[in-house]
Amino acid sequence: MNDSAQPLNRVASDRSFLAVLWVLGGSYLFIIAAMMLADLVFLNYRDQPILGPELLEQGRYSEDAEGFIVSLEPGRTYHFRKGGNETGLRLGDTLIEKDGLFTANIDDVLILPREKGKAVTASLRPEVRIVSISMKDDVATLKTDLPHGLLWGEFIRISSTGDDGWAGVHEIKDTSQEGLSFQVTEEAVLTKAIKLSKPNPLIQALRSRDIQFSIKLSLISCTITTLLSLWVAVPIGYLMSRYEFRGKPFIDVLLDIPVVLPPLVVGLSLLILFRYVPDWLSDMVVYKWPAVVLAQFMVACAFAVRTMRVTFEQIPQRYEQVALTLGCNRQQAFWRVILPQARGGVLAAGTLAWARSLGEFGPILVFAGATRQKTEVLPTSAYLELQAGRTEGMLAVSLIMIATAAVVFIVARTLGMKRIFS
Repeated sequence: MNDSAQPLNRVASDRSFLAVLWVLGGSYLFIIAAMMLADLVFLNYRDQPILGPELLEQGRYSEDAEGFIVSLEPGRTYHFRKGGNETGLRLGDTLIEKDGLFTANIDDVLILPREKGKAVTASLRPEVRIVSISMKDDVATLKTDLPHGLLWGEFIRISSTGDDGWAGVHEIKDTSQEGLSFQVTEEAVLTKAIKLSKPNPLIQALRSRDIQFSIKLSLISCTITTLLSLWVAVPIGYLMSRYEFRGKPFIDVLLDIPVVLPPLVVGLSLLILFRYVPDWLSDMVVYKWPAVVLAQFMVACAFAVRTMRVTFEQIPQRYEQVALTLGCNRQQAFWRVILPQARGGVLAAGTLAWARSLGEFGPILVFAGATRQKTEVLPTSAYLELQAGRTEGMLAVSLIMIATAAVVFIVARTLGMKRIFS
């Protein structure tokens, strides 16, 4: 017999199998990371200047001309934003290819097209100048030489004044096309030198009273929803995992309905349901903050129930039976034996319910509405910002939601690990 003969059965390499797993899992993780990164890099975190009207007219680049010639005021500062159909802006002998401010030193500039015949997509706007400053009852009113648009509900940063009473970020109290007013401190004195800019969207969002209210209501409503969800999910999960009874499959289906139903349908069903309750109860709930909690609860609780049921199913019934033989009744065995072993699942269910409540939008929009400083939560804030055309404000609110959810998950998992291994 030849000892060097190869074995008949060979173990196949698992490299190809692992490679497939890495490709499938890695692609999904890559998409998640890319989404988060896109949100982060899209926002411009620098202060933005207060700009006047657009100088570039809509149209197409002529096939004969080299580009668009725009007349400027020498010595004035302008903001240029290159579009998808432009290579840049020629200022005398200088070619400007990046977005940002520049100071004109000649009368005319040339907008260079990437391809002639295309539509204009670039933007060229002058920075406004302050022509007069007045003060009355600690309210400063500024007049500009050009229309800057209505900056209602926004904030401005005041700098280069040499007076601490002016410097900082101020909420605009009143605005017109060529003026704006804001509150200053009592120590502020009338000044002539002043520089205006708009803070980055994150500062705008965090300082807005509407967004501050939505953050506060989101934190409170999500916490209340989580407590209510655990209060319901623990007993339901325990019963569904430990007992067999008539109608259990039907109850199982009912528990899945809030998960599979479209969110708008959940909100509409709640709205219809409250047409059949007493008027005093409907007036207390519908389109009020309790409607926010109830809308969040209807969806979040279903996820918490599933989590608790799986948790209890993983705990051997033998522990409970031993406790019963040692003299405990069913209630004592649950509180002293089962629930302490399920604390990791309770934490997971609570975290999942809290995070799901934070992102709930459809039922809240239908059942509670999206009224500023009344039923506005972070998802509806993002929706209202988008409706107002403030894409950067919507993304700022989204980043606040992402950061809040990430902090909750990190804290919950850290505490969970400590409790499990303590």
